[in-house]
Amino acid sequence: MGRVSAAIALAGVKRSHGSGHLYVKHGSYYGRWRGVDGRLVNKRIGKVRTRGEKDGITRADAERGLRRLVEAERRQPASAPSERSPTVDDVADELRGRLAVEGARLSYRQNCESMQRVHVSPAIGKRRVDSVTRADIERLARSMLERGLAPKSVRNVMTFLHSVFALAVESEWAAGNPVARAARPRRRREGDADPDLQFLTLPELDAVIAAIPDCTVDRDALGPVLRLVILSAATSGLRQSELLGLRWVHVDMRAQRIRVRNAWVRYEHSGEGTSDLSTRRSVPMTDRLAAELKRWRLRTVFSDEEDLVFAHPELGVPLDRTKVTRRFQGACEAAGVRRIRFQDLRHTFATTLAAAGVPVRTIQEYLGHADLKTTQIYAHYAPSTREVQVINEAFGLPERSTRPHRRSADRRH
Repeated sequence: MGRVSAAIALAGVKRSHGSGHLYVKHGSYYGRWRGVDGRLVNKRIGKVRTRGEKDGITRADAERGLRRLVEAERRQPASAPSERSPTVDDVADELRGRLAVEGARLSYRQNCESMQRVHVSPAIGKRRVDSVTRADIERLARSMLERGLAPKSVRNVMTFLHSVFALAVESEWAAGNPVARAARPRRRREGDADPDLQFLTLPELDAVIAAIPDCTVDRDALGPVLRLVILSAATSGLRQSELLGLRWVHVDMRAQRIRVRNAWVRYEHSGEGTSDLSTRRSVPMTDRLAAELKRWRLRTVFSDEEDLVFAHPELGVPLDRTKVTRRFQGACEAAGVRRIRFQDLRHTFATTLAAAGVPVRTIQEYLGHADLKTTQIYAHYAPSTREVQVINEAFGLPERSTRPHRRSADRRH
């Protein structure tokens, strides 16, 4: 029997299961136990006595103090229902209120509200926050997957719930966070995403753009701007939200760069004034894109510095992202190329750069990825001359020309 255990046993204060938990925090002993009405109680008992000092209490003293507090609390009448632990919905509402005070983006707060209303409230929203277990969280995640929700959607809900219970623990409404150790769908590894990577070749890109009319003969007012949005996405790598929120003041024709400072997300301009990598970067423009943007600025009536580059030609408001995506995919079908997402135009940009030998780190900066691992999927499209040479040397094969395709083509002609 250890020294501390012996001291506790001799003091006659050994507690039975469920009679509380003693722990040390910030140099003091604290007691935690479940009250008569089920609520969690946390109280400081006293300062820890260190060797060579006379003030403070020993662990045996703390154990006796915890036992007295537990017994005293149990002799008191149960708390009124209004004083009991709040429900999960109550804490979620409190969290969303804090997010608003902290200045979280409207789109993020709307996502939180949607996750709470659709997934959390029907399952555990009316439960007291201190009664939810890890099994309850895993049951919710399993139910969402069985209903056909994507693993990423399930992870997003669990991340939101983790923040909800973290607030409950911080406010001493719950003893622990049941989401912390709950099983959740795994993230797909970057390498797993590569076989499904979709993008357009440059001839296919030209065919898609040509499939959208560039005149108003067919009363297609959106045609000209849609052509330019698609070209910009494929040759600059900007996200759709960044393109829809781009202003002329951020198109630097002298430096031939686009400076990303704003995004149009869920009917809100977000990112202006922030220092986040994804919303504070610049991307060079090709000669073709720069020339097309110059022509468009002369053509559109919304050409002032603060006007949107890709504003609706008649209204001057941001384009509807759903309509942009639908028109783009319709143009893919009309051009006879595979139907891809608008997001895949970023893949077109990145794979084209990688195939041209642009370093992955540079591609990361252009795309605005916070983590280089996210950009590594494009490394498979980079030239592999050195790797081929190393393997040839390993197998004792003669050195091969670094330009085999050109020599083969010459022989054919």
